[in-house]
This record gives sequence, C-alpha cells and structure tokens, in this order.
Amino acid sequence: MSFHLSGTPVLETDRLTLRAMGPQDVEAGTAYLMTERTVHMGGPYSAHDAWTHSCHLIGHWAVRGYGLFAVCLKGTDRVIGDSGPFRPHGWPEPEIGWGIWDPALEGNGYAHEAALATRRWAYDSLGWSTAVSYIDPDNDRSIALAERLGCVLDRDAPLPDLPDWEGTRVYRHPAPAEVLA
Repeated sequence: MSFHLSGTPVLETDRLTLRAMGPQDVEAGTAYLMTERTVHMGGPYSAHDAWTHSCHLIGHWAVRGYGLFAVCLKGTDRVIGDSGPFRPHGWPEPEIGWGIWDPALEGNGYAHEAALATRRWAYDSLGWSTAVSYIDPDNDRSIALAERLGCVLDRDAPLPDLPDWEGTRVYRHPAPAEVLA
C-alpha cells in the first residue's frame, strides 16, 4: 500500500518522481542501510539502527515540514534512493543529501537529476539562502557529484558535533541566485 504524507510536495523531473518518504519505503531503506554501500555514512547499520534511521526520515518530514525525498523512477512508486533538504537536530547548516540505493542504478544521472530538483525546491519553496553537503573524504562518487552540482569545498564550515565526523568535508552549494536564475 502506498502512503503519502499529507501536505507534502511531489516533484517531477524528466525521469523521476520525488515524494516524501513514507512507511512503504522503510523496508527498502532498512535493507540499503545494512549494506556496505553505507560505509561513508556510518554503516553498515544493524537491523535495529537501520529501521530507526529509515523511520527518522519520515519523522523529519513530520517535524520539519521537509526532508529527504524518496526518489522513484517516473511511473513507479518504488523508492530507488533519496535526495533533498535535511537538517536533523545539531546540524549547523541545512544540507542537501542524496543517495542511490541500488548499485545497478548508479551511473545513470539519477542522483544528479534528483539533487538539482530538490535543491531548487529548497531554495525556492523553503527560502533557504545557503546549503551544504557533508561528505566523507573517501566517498569519491559523492565528491564528484557535489562538484558536478557546482559545490565548492568550504574548509571553514562547521561540522555537526557528532562522534566520528572528524575529517568530513563540507561542500557549499551555489547561492540561490545562481541556481534559480
């Protein structure tokens, strides 16, 4: 059964539908978070921690009114990744995050397409004046995507005050005037 959190937006790109995370995404999110693919974001997670994190993504929408969008191929409601505005408690700045959960779907530009759409939405609809992406220094694919999105390394930006975040790189997104023009 598909669930849509009331009052949340649905964005469409040429190939994707982006919607708020819902209960229908928890199983796929939990499975993804338990894989080696999450090594650059604190994983792989235990089954309990993966389930809690997946539910946190739904709760972020309920508490903040925005969050990581479920990325679905257009015409389906099956989540293949996440992308969008994110600012859990303790984040010093708003973040644009992304991830494609299935390695077979990497390299198709889906993360880029989703990040562009969700960043535009964060600047336009949420009125954000800045955004960053926190990236593990060994995550070459995310660093390449950040640079493709026009982000630049910001060595002076603060990090969330969390264990094991030392060395995390902060990539600053272009200003809204550059993105919304």
